[in-house]
Amino acid sequence: MPYFAVYAPDYTDDDAINRRLAVRETHLANAAKNPAMKLGGAMLSPNEALDTPDATKKMAGSLMIFEANSYAEVKAIVESDVYWTGNVWDKEKTVITPWVSPKPL
Repeated sequence: MPYFAVYAPDYTDDDAINRRLAVRETHLANAAKNPAMKLGGAMLSPNEALDTPDATKKMAGSLMIFEANSYAEVKAIVESDVYWTGNVWDKEKTVITPWVSPKPL
């Protein structure tokens, strides 16, 4: 079965992080139950903060790997996620693309 990578940046308005946090537990619970999701996590910002362990880091989006039969299947999963329906992920900037790895997941 093919793999797909999903790059889903958050909207950047001031309330985006509040929308994310409001539905985060539901998002995580649903992701944990989804057998198609092989890997996933939050992207952090700003990049410079990663070099400073005590620096405040802000969730800025999600990066996920799915194993699914088709692009349409992954698109349906993404568009039913509470981060999508709750206007956390930027719908214009979210990308779903086929993905291959030389190392099995």
